[in-house]
Amino acid sequence: MAKTATINTISSGYASQTQLNENFENINTALSNTLSRDGSLPNAMNADLDLNNNDLLNVKAIYVDGVNVLNVLDNVTVSTASPSGGDNGDIWFKVSS
Repeated sequence: MAKTATINTISSGYASQTQLNENFENINTALSNTLSRDGSLPNAMNADLDLNNNDLLNVKAIYVDGVNVLNVLDNVTVSTASPSGGDNGDIWFKVSS
C-alpha cells in the first residue's frame, strides 16, 4: 500500500498558515519514507519487497551475500550427457531422459 501524508483541511482564519506549514511537513515526511527511482539517498530497503506475483525485469545483476547470482547461473550446465571440458567453478546437472 502506498504511503500517504496526513493533510489537514484549511477552512480559513488565522491558523491557516500553521496548518499549511504542517501539511507541507507531513508531505515531506511521507516522501522521506519512499524508495528513490534516481538513487538519491536515503534509498535503502528496511522491509521485504512483495512483487505480488509480478516479474523483476531488466535486471543487470542480482547480488546475494556479495555474489552475483546471474554470473553463477552462466556457469550452470543442464544436460542429459556427461560434460566434456569445463572450468573450475562450473556447475553441472545431469537430467535423466
